[in-house]
Amino acid sequence: MKSLTKYVLLGYFIYVLLTAVLAFGIYTPPERDLNFDQQRWISETTEQVTLIEDRGDAWQVRMDLIESAQHSLDISYYAMQGGETVDLFHAHLLAAADRGVQVRFLIDGIFHNMRFGQRDIIRVFNEHPNMELSFYEPLDLARPWTWHNRLHDKFIVADQAYVLIGGRNIGDKYFAPDDYQGVSQDRDVLIFNENQQQSNLTSEISDYFDYLWSHEFTVLQTNKDLTRWGKRRATAEKINLETCYESYQASSRDQSEQMNPWRDQAHQINGGFFVHNSIERFYKQPDVWLEMLVLIEQAEQQALVQSPYIIPSRLIREDLDKLRVDIDDGMLLTNALAATPNIMAHSGYRNHRQTLAGSDLSLYEFQRPDQSLHMKSMVIDQQITAVGSFNFDARSAFLNTESMVVIDSPGLADEIITLTNEEYLSNSLLVNQGETDSTDQLESTPLTKHIMTLVIRPLARLIEFLL
Repeated sequence: MKSLTKYVLLGYFIYVLLTAVLAFGIYTPPERDLNFDQQRWISETTEQVTLIEDRGDAWQVRMDLIESAQHSLDISYYAMQGGETVDLFHAHLLAAADRGVQVRFLIDGIFHNMRFGQRDIIRVFNEHPNMELSFYEPLDLARPWTWHNRLHDKFIVADQAYVLIGGRNIGDKYFAPDDYQGVSQDRDVLIFNENQQQSNLTSEISDYFDYLWSHEFTVLQTNKDLTRWGKRRATAEKINLETCYESYQASSRDQSEQMNPWRDQAHQINGGFFVHNSIERFYKQPDVWLEMLVLIEQAEQQALVQSPYIIPSRLIREDLDKLRVDIDDGMLLTNALAATPNIMAHSGYRNHRQTLAGSDLSLYEFQRPDQSLHMKSMVIDQQITAVGSFNFDARSAFLNTESMVVIDSPGLADEIITLTNEEYLSNSLLVNQGETDSTDQLESTPLTKHIMTLVIRPLARLIEFLL
C-alpha cells in the first residue's frame, strides 16, 4: 500500500508539472495586435472621481459605500487577508442585507481564505435571502492548469451610482496605522455617477461584474446540504457579526455624512474607458497589458508607472521591443528588496533589474522595510491616469482576470504625482545602470532576504511566465 501510494503521488506530481507548469512555458499564444494609433475615450461625461490614498480613508470609504447603499452592492475581491477589518467588512455587508440591499460577493475560488473557522461566513451569506456568494474557479485537483485562472479584480459597485476600484484586498495591512508592521501602501479611485447616465465608466464596470458573475467559471455557493450543526454554526456567526457591527457603529463617525466627504474632494472627469482581460483558461488575451503599452507609447512628455512587481517575461519583452518611447520624464517605481513582502516575485524582478535600469524609463525602488508599495497605476502627461489591479508581470498580463480604469482628469493626475513625490520618491532610490548592486542605502535589509533572493532567482527565471 505504501509503495502504491508513493507511485500515485509521484504520478500526480508529474501530471501537475506537465499541465500546470511546462505547458505554460512551451505554449506560444497568438500574435498580439499592438495598435498604437487607437483612441478610446468617452466624451462629455458628468462623472467625477476622488483619489483614495490614505489607508484610513480607504477603510472609511468602504464603510460609507456599504452604509449608503440602498438597492445593490456588487463586490469583487481576490482575497480576504486577515484581521479585524475582514470581520467588520462581513458585518457591514450583513447589516446592508438586513435592511434590504441585494448583496452579491464574488471572490477568487482558491485565495478567498473562507476555510476552517472562516467557513461559517459562507453559511451566513447563504442563509440570508438578500446575500449571494460565489467563488471564481474553485480548486480543481483534476485540472491543474485551471489553478492559474485567478480572479484578481478588486472593486465595489454600489447602487450603479458609485464604483470604488483599485489594488487593495481586504485585510488589516491595507488600512492600518503607521505603527503597524508590514503596512501595504495602495491606491483606489472612487467614481461618482449619481446622475445615472448610460454611457459611462460605472456602467462598464457594473456590466463586467455581471459578466463575471454569470460566467461558467463562477460557482454559486449554497447551503442546500446544511446540517443542523451547520445551521447552529451559521446562527452563532451571524450573532458575532451583528455584535461586531453594533460595537463599531457605537464608536464610528456620524453616518449621516455618508458620501459627502468624498464628493467634496472629487475631480471632474473629461473622459476615459474601462478595460479588462478576456475570460478564459490557459492564456488570456492580454487586453489590459496592450492598453497600458498604448498609453505609454502615446505619452508626449511624461510617464509614471507604479507596480509592486515588475517581471518582464519573454512575451512581455517581445511587446516591449515594439514600444517606442520618446519622452523627457519617464519613471518606473517598484519595491526594493528591503520593502517587498513577496520574495519570489522580487527574485523574478532582480533577474531583469539591470536591463530595466538601462531602459528609457528611470527605475526607482521604494526602500522602507516597514512598508511596501502595492498600488498599480500609471500617469501619462500629467493628465491621463490608469488605476486598478494590474501588476506589470506575466501573471497579470496573461493569466489572471485584471481590470483598470483609465481616466482623463488633470486634477487627479496632479494629485497622484504630488503624493508620489512627497510620500514615495522621498523614500526611494534611483537605480542607475552599472550601479545596480547599491540597493539599500536608506534602510538595512535582513541578510535572510538577500540569501533567499539569491537562492530563488534561478527558479524564478525558469518559471517567470507564471510570476
